Amino acid sequence: MLKNKDIFVAVEWKDGVKSSLPIEMASFLAPGFRFQDRKIVSQSQCERQRVNILNIKHVDKTSGHYQYFYNTDKGTFSFTGFELARTLFLHNPHLVRSVFTANGLSSLAYVNFNRSPIEIRFPESTKYPVSFIGTKNTRAHLAWMLLDKEAKKSAFTIFESFKNDGGRLGFKFVPPNLDGWQLDVSFLSHAGSDFYEVVRIENIVEAATDKKFSDIEVDHPKHKGKGIDKGKRGEKAGRTPENDIEPELDLGAIPAYGSRLDIQRKSGFSFNVPGMPVVNLSNGNEKKATASSLPTNESAIPKETAGVGIPEKDGDAQEFNPSINQDDEVCDIDLPQKFALFEEVIEEVAKSEGIKLIQKAKCFRFPMPETTNRTAIFDTTYEGRLKYFMAIVEVKGFLLVMVEADTNNLKKPKGSSTLILGLKSDAKTNLEEIVQCFSDKGAQWSHAFIKERCYFFIPCRHPSLKSKSRLRTDEEYKEKWITYLRKKLQGIR
Repeated sequence: MLKNKDIFVAVEWKDGVKSSLPIEMASFLAPGFRFQDRKIVSQSQCERQRVNILNIKHVDKTSGHYQYFYNTDKGTFSFTGFELARTLFLHNPHLVRSVFTANGLSSLAYVNFNRSPIEIRFPESTKYPVSFIGTKNTRAHLAWMLLDKEAKKSAFTIFESFKNDGGRLGFKFVPPNLDGWQLDVSFLSHAGSDFYEVVRIENIVEAATDKKFSDIEVDHPKHKGKGIDKGKRGEKAGRTPENDIEPELDLGAIPAYGSRLDIQRKSGFSFNVPGMPVVNLSNGNEKKATASSLPTNESAIPKETAGVGIPEKDGDAQEFNPSINQDDEVCDIDLPQKFALFEEVIEEVAKSEGIKLIQKAKCFRFPMPETTNRTAIFDTTYEGRLKYFMAIVEVKGFLLVMVEADTNNLKKPKGSSTLILGLKSDAKTNLEEIVQCFSDKGAQWSHAFIKERCYFFIPCRHPSLKSKSRLRTDEEYKEKWITYLRKKLQGIR
């Protein structure tokens, strides 16, 4: 047994080698994932289908690992208990640890039903990262787990089955009622079989809930409030510690108290609860925004390791935090000022003849650079890693993705254009590669790289700040930007 690791899950690798990994890594342990050190770099391709669950057919209890069979509108599908638990509850190490304790999810946060809006309050001593409730989906998932009695009861049966089974991980738990849920699944079909075998749950498109909740608010002691003076957002409030942003994963290493969190996000998976009202973050305490930037031309950063488990006093590693349902959409309260302008411009352009808004503007962080010497996306004036904005419009039957990098936030601002992208098939992968290339190229778009992944690509330059030697007003600048984009889009043949 490795020190500081209590529960392990057995895994079998593609080459047939069997080993054990700490249960804290559960979110990343799905069949077909391919790893390079601590990152998921690819996954096996299977048939994929969106299914609507009608009811549970039966549970196969003949082995130590239960199989759950569900009738759906596309036939009967079987799910392993582990895959259900992974995608329903085990999204990050903190949720994993809470599920495997006697207090269950109640150990995470206190729920106050007696106030309006309903309050979910994390204690002052919480170790739960505020970044793990930074998006609407993560907050909705948290609220579902804590407020839905069936969800909470189901999560507790994971611990109960583990305890009753002598500490063996069989995941003989009782899933919540999934009738009416909609899932995206990757599956295998076997000749002569009357059911399909689910390999992975790729998305929970709709988690159906019977109970209707009023407004909900999450209070986290480390959440910075909305009340930051916009005129002072660029002030420096210090520098981040000189940590290694690409530590090596060492399962034997012990995380240290107060160490940097090495958060690795598996993109693509989302948990959606349409019946849940929007779950907001409370304003919290007003604090100055910090200028989180990595040192660039300073002394070399020593190589570090990332460990798994609860931090200890004598630990010397970063804390490895693998997580899902954490796509890099930026929390509402951390949106840059430029985002509001981009959002208004896109909405106005979409009112033009022949242009239809398909997806409203969203804000995301650029991915971590895969080349560690390229740190330009961290060299920002405020709010850490550089962000980009994205919206989708339809023009003459074509879906076009509009992408805008927040290059004004760089300490050395760069000129940048709004990208109009008609992405080739497998659009999601192509877009991910394009924004990854931006990070790898030191905060620069590579037009040649983009053209390889698009059937249609137009960069639309920004208006100049001046007109006839006079500074444009904000409204004049916005109107000019709208005009430029409208002309580009309406000019598409």
